[in-house]
Amino acid sequence: MSCFMFSPTGANLSYVGSGMDSITMEGPLRRKTLLKEGRKPTLSSWTRYWITLSGSTLIYFGAKALRATERKHYKSTPCKKISITGWMVVLPDDPEHPNIFQLNDPDKGNVYKFQTGSRFSAIIWHKHLEDACRSSRPQIPANLMSFE
Repeated sequence: MSCFMFSPTGANLSYVGSGMDSITMEGPLRRKTLLKEGRKPTLSSWTRYWITLSGSTLIYFGAKALRATERKHYKSTPCKKISITGWMVVLPDDPEHPNIFQLNDPDKGNVYKFQTGSRFSAIIWHKHLEDACRSSRPQIPANLMSFE
């Protein structure tokens, strides 16, 4: 059985059984790259995506239209799939930008800023991304060394 909650901000929150492919959350977000491999990109602009969080994987769907707000305005085939296990999510307390959160990949030195439709939506995304980032990393077999 599934239950869906749709918010006016465009974020869909899906509660689905414990299947591996269940969608935790999805909705339209804008993303900006702040750091790529530890360096500030030469050009960094906001890019609009429909993003789905499934387990600890973010799935990106590119926009078909400039003012894309609904799922039908985005491509049906994903353009990126990223595991965020071990990443960090930050919800800045910035009154001028209340609808922003940040995802950091400490292993590769990548930092991304995301913009939602509202502060409420940013808080919900933050909560679910925090859970996904904390999900267990694959276990290292006992006969191998870890350099973490």
